[in-house]
Amino acid sequence: MSKKAYMILVALILLSSLSWAAASDEDGSYPRKIVDSAGREVVIKMPVERIIVQSGYSAEAVAALGESDKIIGVTQTIHDRPEIYPQLKERQVVGTWNSFDYEKIGEIAREGDSIVPNIIVLCYSYGTSSGKSYAVDSFEKGFAPFQNISLIGLDFTNPENVTDSMTKLGIILGRETEAESYNKWNEEKTSQIKEAVAGMPQQKVYIESGSSTGTSDLTVYGPGSGFASLVGLAGGLNIADNLSGKFPKVSWEWVMEQGPDVILKYRSADTLGWQAGPSKDTLDLESSRNEVLARPGADSIPAVKNDRIFLCFSEMLYGLDNPVGLAHMAKLLHPEADIDPSAIWDEYQKIMGSSYPGDRIFVYPEE
Repeated sequence: MSKKAYMILVALILLSSLSWAAASDEDGSYPRKIVDSAGREVVIKMPVERIIVQSGYSAEAVAALGESDKIIGVTQTIHDRPEIYPQLKERQVVGTWNSFDYEKIGEIAREGDSIVPNIIVLCYSYGTSSGKSYAVDSFEKGFAPFQNISLIGLDFTNPENVTDSMTKLGIILGRETEAESYNKWNEEKTSQIKEAVAGMPQQKVYIESGSSTGTSDLTVYGPGSGFASLVGLAGGLNIADNLSGKFPKVSWEWVMEQGPDVILKYRSADTLGWQAGPSKDTLDLESSRNEVLARPGADSIPAVKNDRIFLCFSEMLYGLDNPVGLAHMAKLLHPEADIDPSAIWDEYQKIMGSSYPGDRIFVYPEE
């Protein structure tokens, strides 16, 4: 072989190698490794074709990446909320939010005599003081016999972790472009809302979850909770920020001493928000609001004096639609701010490729 022919051959081999490497990077080579939100290294052995979701927030993330068809199993909570998760109402129920049916999972995961490692389970992951995650840690023992099922913890609860979790899910599902597109939207909306309230007077906010034993033992949202994080981003000062734990207990007397400017109460529902009034929903919400107004000494609190007590739909406070929740929070704390929560909600529906009922409210009374 002549020297010239040899050099041409080497160049062709090199070009072929570079082309192969570029194709591998573009297509996504396997196995893939990520460190999930619980700090666990997870190996994805092959492209994911089947998904089991423990949390609705993870289900929303999978849907935003265009992969809902791959979900084969859901928890009872997701199944019981078809208005919120319409695309998943026919999926197999494999347990509850805190207890999987491992035998059933084994049945639906098995293909022939074995489990092909193209299946993952997406769980909650929210940190503790020890650095561990409640949800993922509690399921590791149960999934230990299923060596080909990858158990993954992602945090779509706290707004500061949503984009990171979306990036990781994009890598897991080979949907990096879609994940990047969502993250750009999330970051743009968050930045716009923060700019809209910048420089406005900070509002003292009391965030109540509820009570099982009366006003002497109220559960509130403390530092590190997702709801409190949204309030902080919206220009509010959570009066429970100096307490210990994400969900500390306080008395009503303590709340009165703090003198909050705004009172927010967390309310869940199996439907997408509440039907606009007058409706059964708004009658129930008004009753809950009146309970706060009737508490001893309530009329001494600035939030009561200025009629700034609101009930907030739980689902908008967490997950991929938290920019919608943030917009509502900012508008509640700063009514004069140039923010349109409805417009942001419309943008979110386009991302999800869904058209939800139009007669819904997410805050009561509406801001």
